[in-house]
Amino acid sequence: MTNQTLRFPPALWAAGVALAFGALPAQANEFALAVSPPRFELSAKTGETVRAVAELSNRSDVPAELTFTTAEWDLTADGGVILTEALKPGSCRPWVAIERRQTSLPGRTSLRYRFEVTPPPETPPTECRFAIVIAGGDNNVAPAENVKFPVSGQIALIVYVAVGDVKPVLKIVKADVVPIGGVQTPVVMVENTGTAHGRLSAFLSGTDAAGVRREFSPSTLPILPGETRMIALNPDDGEELLEAGETTQSKAKEPIVFPITIAGEMDDSTNSFKFEGVFEPDVQE
Repeated sequence: MTNQTLRFPPALWAAGVALAFGALPAQANEFALAVSPPRFELSAKTGETVRAVAELSNRSDVPAELTFTTAEWDLTADGGVILTEALKPGSCRPWVAIERRQTSLPGRTSLRYRFEVTPPPETPPTECRFAIVIAGGDNNVAPAENVKFPVSGQIALIVYVAVGDVKPVLKIVKADVVPIGGVQTPVVMVENTGTAHGRLSAFLSGTDAAGVRREFSPSTLPILPGETRMIALNPDDGEELLEAGETTQSKAKEPIVFPITIAGEMDDSTNSFKFEGVFEPDVQE
């Protein structure tokens, strides 16, 4: 596995399943595996071992031949995942021990899979990040008559380990409107100058230029240390959409009429703060 790219829609992060990497089945023909919890966020002291257990469930009727490896990972700008086998400089993967490299998991059964991380003594404060990649054996897929090719299902279980006093420091540096999936969407650019990943959570609301009040929630994509990431503010399309104090669910599906001012309470994993921003698309000449 070298420089493999796995892409998951950013919306899956908001549901807590993506790159959450594993709460949904990864299917390749008969390969249907679920992993719980979807990700691990652990803390460890130097010179001590932290242990964790994931539960693997084979939702297929046939056995799954599984292999396990560790990998480096990065996020693309659109929230996809790049897995790399080669060690990065300063990688913490040498600290990681996994229970086994391969196993056979019978159909409709589960397995508890263990791993552990031991930061060496005198390790400076850092956030250790790695993936445990779980791959199924090749399955033949036939897209057309007399045409077959092998594919492998694959799930990446993402692990964060905070070693020492590390924390995110998130700052909103820009409010903007960009097309996402063909829909003009309010977004914030978030800079992380801290030493650990962070996520935004919020209770936000705004009234657009048509007088429609909407509730918003930020995408839960992680912002890694040293990066600036675009975070979408997704409108709530449920019955909480209000206009003139009346529930108007039919309005929920209508596009936002910009400009819109969005305000409320933000939480950046360590602090809460008030937010208010005006969102308006750039005028095209």
